[in-house]
Amino acid sequence: MRVVERGWHSLRRSASLVARLPQRSSIRANSSWLRTGLANLVFPPTCLSCGDEFDEAAAIVHHSLCGTCLEEMEFFSDPLCELCGAPVPFARRTNDGAENSKRLKDRGCYRCRGRRMWFDQTVALGHYGGRLRDLVLQMKQASGDAVSLAIGRLMWERCGDRLAACNFDVVAPIPLHWRRRIAHRTNSAAVLTEVLSAELDVPRADRLLRRTRSTLRQFDLNPPKRWENVRRAFAVRAGYHLKDAHVLLVDDILTTGATCSEAARALRAAGAARVTVAVVARAFGE
Repeated sequence: MRVVERGWHSLRRSASLVARLPQRSSIRANSSWLRTGLANLVFPPTCLSCGDEFDEAAAIVHHSLCGTCLEEMEFFSDPLCELCGAPVPFARRTNDGAENSKRLKDRGCYRCRGRRMWFDQTVALGHYGGRLRDLVLQMKQASGDAVSLAIGRLMWERCGDRLAACNFDVVAPIPLHWRRRIAHRTNSAAVLTEVLSAELDVPRADRLLRRTRSTLRQFDLNPPKRWENVRRAFAVRAGYHLKDAHVLLVDDILTTGATCSEAARALRAAGAARVTVAVVARAFGE
């Protein structure tokens, strides 16, 4: 009854607003209010994460996640390792901030130092845990595209300034092997790419990269095996020209960095000058 009552109030409110519109307003514009009211009557807006209905006054409804769920996510803030995107709290204790920033950029932080990464930097929304982990897992399901769209908008809201300053030439997702794509019936990285490409006003190339072979799930392997598993597993499709391009490579999770590094290797072999990685979550299982 509560759902029907809220939907009915929404419908009455919409009808009231239509009644106050100038007479010259189009029928199409008026009917959109009625359609919204009817939609809320049948399908009241709910949080994609917890399923709770939104308060009518909730300002956060535009990305379909409620304030409570957002508070349960661990978003990253400076200082961050430019290379792998992980927080580096010890950086605050240095006296020479400029020198410390240069050191992190050149060699990475204690998590990624000593590894040969083929990408230049990582922008990560937050830590792979709790509510954000649950959402990432939802994104991987066939019914998860709505969640991917919401997380893409959240990424832009919180990381958009950093991404917009990079002057990308193209945005591309990490591809799935065709067998896994059929099994999953979606690719969350491609949905995220769609959102970021539109916000950046930069062309997206969903088919820029391809998997040259089927690989095991990275989640099931220890860190050394993950690097072996994806070695030379990506290639750039014929017909794409990347000379001196700055590519934004999009994925859902970065743990060891092996997958994104191998994809970036293929992009650089095809002529890309820089590769920046954007991920929803940074995991620390390495």
